[in-house]
Amino acid sequence: MIRLLLAALTLASASVSLAKDTTIYINARIYTASDDLPTADAMAVSDGKILAIGNRRDVMRHMHEGAAQIDMQGLTILPGLIDAHAHMSGLGALDAGVIDLSTTTSYDEVIELVRARAASVPRGTWILGRGWDHESWASKELPTHNRLSDAVPDHPVWLSRVDGHAGMANTAAMQAAGVSSTTDSPEGGDILRGAGDEPTGVFIDRSMSLIGQAIPRDATASPEKLILLAQERCLKVGLVGVHDMRIGHDEIAAYERLEADGRLRLRVYGVIRGALAEEYFEANPIRVSDRFTLRACKLYMDGAMGSRGAWLLEPYLDRPTDDDGEPYTGLSVTDPLTIDRISKHAVKHGYQVCTHAIGDAANRRTLDAYEYAHATAIPNTQPGVDPAHPGLLHERGTRFRIEHAQLVHPDDIPRFEALGVLPSMQPTHCTSDMRWFEDRVGAKRLKGAYAWRSLIDSGVPIPGGSDFPVESENPLYGFYSAITRQNHRGEPVGGWLPGQRMTRTEALKSMTIWAAYASFEEDWRGSLEPGKVADFVVLDHDIMTCKPGEILITEVVRTVIGGETVYERE
Repeated sequence: MIRLLLAALTLASASVSLAKDTTIYINARIYTASDDLPTADAMAVSDGKILAIGNRRDVMRHMHEGAAQIDMQGLTILPGLIDAHAHMSGLGALDAGVIDLSTTTSYDEVIELVRARAASVPRGTWILGRGWDHESWASKELPTHNRLSDAVPDHPVWLSRVDGHAGMANTAAMQAAGVSSTTDSPEGGDILRGAGDEPTGVFIDRSMSLIGQAIPRDATASPEKLILLAQERCLKVGLVGVHDMRIGHDEIAAYERLEADGRLRLRVYGVIRGALAEEYFEANPIRVSDRFTLRACKLYMDGAMGSRGAWLLEPYLDRPTDDDGEPYTGLSVTDPLTIDRISKHAVKHGYQVCTHAIGDAANRRTLDAYEYAHATAIPNTQPGVDPAHPGLLHERGTRFRIEHAQLVHPDDIPRFEALGVLPSMQPTHCTSDMRWFEDRVGAKRLKGAYAWRSLIDSGVPIPGGSDFPVESENPLYGFYSAITRQNHRGEPVGGWLPGQRMTRTEALKSMTIWAAYASFEEDWRGSLEPGKVADFVVLDHDIMTCKPGEILITEVVRTVIGGETVYERE
């Protein structure tokens, strides 16, 4: 029915001479993400851009012969949603043979899924999976490989944990990688061990590369295929843009090919792997276009809280000492001096740094690195690489980012605004982690846990994302988490640390204009204003006023990028 309403175009005429492709949307609930005009009920789109927005009477002045009029019948229109932290290849892999373990509730269930896959592929074929979470199991204990190895002895198996910072390997995979009881844990990583120093099969952070380097390149689909599979998912949930974190040369080449042949519909902000940044940006100018931009790098200061790799100022409450009896505060997975150096290089060469930092020690040290870079680097003041896209970093500041910022010491919260650092955060991480977060750090440190309200009140915007496929790609789940701090069952009553919730307006901005700001694109997208590109999404519920639970059942009716419908619900 809704599709029929959207397709019913009523032509009208006027003496105004405008482009023939003008479309007037009327009788809509429009939320613009602009402070100048927060809401509207009509919008005119022409040549892929917003021509006018406001009340119906004013917008209808742009009606002319050949223009189309669409009665939205009270449906909700939002600016196109942007995920400020995601992994396109990882999402696409879920439709390309990697086993999705995110809904499993026990190790037995994981094993059975792997056993079933092994029965369908030739002996010796690598089996890959992702998304298991021992915190969702009754035991809450990290698994060991023995049962998995017994169940699937003839196939190397590698299963990454939900946070992407730990993985489980069976015996065949460890043998293929040459890992044994004598293998040392690399700096910034940890091989968990049992009796006789035998690996348990769980590899934390940088130790994961020991298995990863043994996995054949042809074990997964091509970068183009993975990106296209992920793009299909994104358009369906109303995403018009994605900040794709930690891409390599293969992904860059794939994006450039997809853009050139017109198959890249999303607007992608590329963030290259930190290890490649200095060489890449020495040899290549910042790449800016309306579909694929590359002007940032991704670094890692620490690991993840779920696998106890986040770097803390004080020891973990539930793992106070390491295997040698020393205080255990997590992992610094990259030498902080490396982050100092690359941050300084970025200021000089005009690209952005996005550093993964979850623990309070990691956040503090990252802020120190950014402060050092600003104090010591001499910016490159050469003219912009593309006059059509003004706003290189030396003209607007670095807008350095901290990705996740899950636990920040209260003393460090004001430093974000003082240094111009953006906390790029993922609301669904909060509602996934709240089950066990206090067990890790204790009650006294919760003041800095997912401190959205404290950060916003200090004067910084929060670009919002999902970190998919760690969490669902559906941005409305993040919107719900941001305003409730509850799981999908409405627990806990009143929300977890409810004083840190966002308002609905803030949650909308986090995934529209604030996300655009984080990629230096706020001048031409991120809100519905005249002159900006016509990127918008049509929803079947008004998420700005409906009951919180109704947000979770809201569906996208239409996704529009540059005035072109790229997804429409059947």
